[in-house]
Amino acid sequence: MASSSIASAAQWIATQMANEANFLLDVEDEIPHLQQELKHIQQLLRDVDSAEEEKNGQLQIFIGRIRDIAFRAEDVVDTYILKVASWNAEDGCFLLGCVCFLANILHIHQVGKDIQAIVKDSQQEFERVQRFQVPRAIAREGPSNDNNRPKQAGNYKVLTYPHTDDAHFVGREADIEKLVELVSGMNYSGQRCSQEARVVAIVGAGGVGKTTLARKIYEDERVKRHFSRVAWVTISQQWNRRVLLLDIITQIGAVDREERNSLKDWTERQLVEKTHTSLSVKLHLIVLDDMWTTEAWDDICVALPLNNGNKVIFTTRNNDLPSHVGRYCVPHKPTLLTEKESLELFKKIAFGDGDIRATTDDFLRLGTEMTQKCEGLPLAVSIVAGILWTKHTLDEWKQVGKNFGSLLLKVKGPDRYGKSVYQTLLLSYHDLPDYLKPCFLYLAQFPEDYEIQSEKLIQMWIAEGFVPGDENPSEEVAREYLNELICRCMVLVVKRDRFTTEVYSIRLHDVMREFCIAKAKDERFLKVLPPNDQRVGTSSTSDQSRRVSMLSGGTSIPTQNSHIRSFIQYGVEGSRTASLRGSWTEHFKLLRVLILDGVETHDGYLPKTLGNLKHLRYLALIDTNIKTLPESIGNLSNLLYLEYELDWKIERETLPNVLWKLKQLRHLYFDGPVMFPEGLKLHTLTNLQTLWSITGTYSEEEMERISPNLLKLRIEDIKSQRLLDAVFRSPCMTSNNLVKLELDWKNGAELKSMEPFYNHGQRLHWLELRGKIREDCPLHFPPSLVELRLYDNKTCNDPMVAAGRLGQLKTLWLSSTYVGAEMTCNAGFFPQLEDLYLIALDNLEEWRVEEGAMPRLKKLFIYKCLKLKRLPKELKSICSLQELVLWKMPRSFCHWLFRQGDKTKYEYRAGAANEGEGGEDFHIIQHISIVYFLQVFAEEGEDEAKC
Repeated sequence: MASSSIASAAQWIATQMANEANFLLDVEDEIPHLQQELKHIQQLLRDVDSAEEEKNGQLQIFIGRIRDIAFRAEDVVDTYILKVASWNAEDGCFLLGCVCFLANILHIHQVGKDIQAIVKDSQQEFERVQRFQVPRAIAREGPSNDNNRPKQAGNYKVLTYPHTDDAHFVGREADIEKLVELVSGMNYSGQRCSQEARVVAIVGAGGVGKTTLARKIYEDERVKRHFSRVAWVTISQQWNRRVLLLDIITQIGAVDREERNSLKDWTERQLVEKTHTSLSVKLHLIVLDDMWTTEAWDDICVALPLNNGNKVIFTTRNNDLPSHVGRYCVPHKPTLLTEKESLELFKKIAFGDGDIRATTDDFLRLGTEMTQKCEGLPLAVSIVAGILWTKHTLDEWKQVGKNFGSLLLKVKGPDRYGKSVYQTLLLSYHDLPDYLKPCFLYLAQFPEDYEIQSEKLIQMWIAEGFVPGDENPSEEVAREYLNELICRCMVLVVKRDRFTTEVYSIRLHDVMREFCIAKAKDERFLKVLPPNDQRVGTSSTSDQSRRVSMLSGGTSIPTQNSHIRSFIQYGVEGSRTASLRGSWTEHFKLLRVLILDGVETHDGYLPKTLGNLKHLRYLALIDTNIKTLPESIGNLSNLLYLEYELDWKIERETLPNVLWKLKQLRHLYFDGPVMFPEGLKLHTLTNLQTLWSITGTYSEEEMERISPNLLKLRIEDIKSQRLLDAVFRSPCMTSNNLVKLELDWKNGAELKSMEPFYNHGQRLHWLELRGKIREDCPLHFPPSLVELRLYDNKTCNDPMVAAGRLGQLKTLWLSSTYVGAEMTCNAGFFPQLEDLYLIALDNLEEWRVEEGAMPRLKKLFIYKCLKLKRLPKELKSICSLQELVLWKMPRSFCHWLFRQGDKTKYEYRAGAANEGEGGEDFHIIQHISIVYFLQVFAEEGEDEAKC
C-alpha cells in the first residue's frame, strides 16, 4: 500500500513549510492545497482493505499512481527550496543579480504550474479510487485507532530480546533438556547421558524459535560449567569468514581487544590457524546462528576442532544441512507450542499487568481462537498478540480475528508454516498507523542481525521528516514511535540503557527483516543492494527507490537516481570498501541522510560540493579514509547530526573552523585522532545537545559561551589550568542539564573543586574524570550517578568513602586514582553496585570490606595492584558475585586463593577444584561462578614482558 509514501511525503512537506517558510513565501498559497490533497488521499487509503489490494490488479495500478503523485509533490517542493537557496547565496555583480531575479520569477511560475498539475492529478485519482467499493481497513474501526498521533508516553509494556529478558519465553522444557544433554552429556540430575553429539543442528522454519532456543542453551548454567568458554556468532546469508573468526577468537579470550586490532592485518589462513589452535585447548561451545548454506559450513568448519570435546550448535532453515555436516551432527527440530503455551505467551503480550480483559471470557475466547490459528509458531503468536495490545474493545478484537482468518485461508501447500508467518506479518504491517509505517520500513536498510542503536535511529527518523514538530521535532515523540513498534513485537530489544532503562539498541528478527525489505521495495520506499549489486536508479520509474542501502561488497556509489533521499553504505569489519569517486554529490542534491560506514574514497576526501546538499540533515562518516571535512560543510544549514570517526592509521588533516555555521546542529560526535583547529568556534550552536570528543583547542572565552543546552559533553587533552577552569565556568556546567560528562586534562592542570559536579549535576548519570585532583580537594559526587570512572587522579582521599554513598551507582572504575595504602568499604556502602574495577592502585596494600557492603556486586576486576596482599574475607558473603578477574597480579597474592604451580594463566569454576588446589583463602572465592587468573607474576615487580 502507498500509505507509507503518502504519510512520509505529507509530513515532510509540513516540516518544510515550518522550517523553510522564507524560501516558500512565493508559493505559499499553492503548498497548502498540495498538502491537503495528500491528506485526502491518505484518508481514502485507510479504507482500502489490504487483502483487496493484494488481489485487485486495477487497484494496485491506482495506488502506484498515487505513490507517484506523492513523490512528485516531494520533488517539486525540495527542488524549489534548493533553487531559491542557491540564488540567495549568489554573490557578484549587479547584472548577475538581475539574471537570478528573472530566473526566480520564471521558476516560481513553473513551480506554481507544477503544483497545480499535481493537485489536479491527485483529485482525478481520488475520484477513481472512490469508484471502487472497497472494504473497511483492517482493524481500523473503534475509537482506539488514531492514525495522526502516537500513544502517550509511559503506556508501553516493553519486550526484550531473549538474552536480556526471559519474561516472554514459555514452554520448550523438553527441547531445552534434550539439547543440554546433547552438548554437555549431562542430564537434569547431573548424571552422564548415553547420547552426546559433536554438532547439534536446530532446524526449522522461520518463526519457530530456533535462535531463542539456542540462546537458552548458550546461557544454561550446566552448559557454562561444562565448557571453559562459549562464543556466539551470527552467520546470515552474507557471511564474512574473517569477521566470524575474529569474533570467535575474541569471545573465547584468545586475544584481548588491543591484540585484536593487530589481527586485522593477518591473512585468513593465519586466522584459521589461530582459531583452530586456540580452540584445541580446553573445552569450548560455539554457536553459529542463522546458517543458510552448505558453503557457509564448509567455510567455517575448517577452523573448528571437533575431536577434543568441543561442541557446535547451529540454527538453520535448511533441512539438508545436517546431513551435509556428517554423521556426527544430530539434527533437532523444535517442538511447536501447545495450545496452552500459545495462550500463555499471548496473554503475556496482549494484556498488561492487572488488565481486566485477561479474566474476561469473551476476550479469552477470541484470543484462544486466534492463537490456535497460529499453529504453535511463537513469532506468529507474538505478532498477533502485539496487534491486539493496541485494541481495547471487543469489536476491534473481532475485526482482527476476522481479517486474520481471511488471510490464513490463502495458506496452502508446502511451507505452510512459512506462509502463515508471512500472512501474520502482513496483517501486522497493515494494522500500523500511518505515522509508523515509514519508521518500520526504514529498518530495512540495516544489515542482517545488525544491532541498531536507538538514539541514532531516532535521529535518522527526525532527519527524514517522519516525526512531527515545527522547527524542533520531538525526540520524545520518536521514542514513543519506537516503543510502539516494540510493543507490537515488530522489533526486538537487544540492550537497555543502564542509567535510564530506556531502549539502547534493537534488531529485527530475520523473518521480519525479509518481510520489511520486500515491502520497502514494493513501495519504492527503500531498496537494499546485496554485495556486488549496483543496480539502482535506472531510468525505469518503477525502480526509482527513494532510499538506497548498499551492503558490504559494493564497489561504487550509484549515480543515476537524482531522487534518492537517503544513501547508506556498510563495509566489512576489518577492511574498507573502495566506493566513492568524483563529484557524486551533483547527482543527489535532495539527500537528507548520508551514512558511509567502512567505505573509502579514491583520494581520502569528500567532494568540495558536499555543501550543496541543502536538505542534508544526518551525516555519518565511520571507519573511512576521509582525512578531514571539506570547508563547504559549513553550508549545510539544516544539518542536525554529524558523526566523524577517523582511523588512527589514516593520515589526517586539520578540520576547517566552520562548524560554528551549523546553527541547527544538535549532535556532534568525533572519534579517533581528529585534528581540531586552534581557536575552535562552537558557541553559536545554541541547539547543540551532544558535543563528544573534542580536544582542548578552544579559547577560554569560547568555552564560557558554550550552549547551556548540552546533555552530553566529552573534552580530551585539556592542556592548561586556564582551559580546565574555563570548562567549569561554562553555562553547560551550571545549567543542570548534563547527563553524561567526560573530561581529560594534562600538563600540570589540577581539579581544584568538586563543587560544580555536586551542586549542578542533579541529572548527571555518567561521570569520567581523567587527570590529577588537587590534594586538598575533598571528593564529592552527585547522588544521581550510575557510572563513575576515575583515572590518573592521584588523590590522597579514599575514593570509596565518597563513592560508597552513591545510592544509584552500578559501575565504578578506579584506575591510578588513589595513592593511599588502605581503602575501606563500610557497611551499607554501594547498595546498587554491580561492577567494580580496581586498576593500577600502586600503593594499595590492604582493602577492607565490612559485612553488608556491595550486596549486589556481580563482577570484580583487579589489575596490577601489585602491593595488595590478600582479598578481603567478607567477599565470601556477597552471594551475587559471579565473576572475578585477577590480571597481572603477583603469584604470592594468587596462591592465597588457588594453587596452580608456575602457570601464568588459569581459571577456577565453582565446584570444580581438585583436592589440594585451594589456597588458605580459597573459601573466599569458592562460591564465585568463574575466577580468571591472567598473566600471573612470579614475584612482585617482575617485568611484564616475561608473563
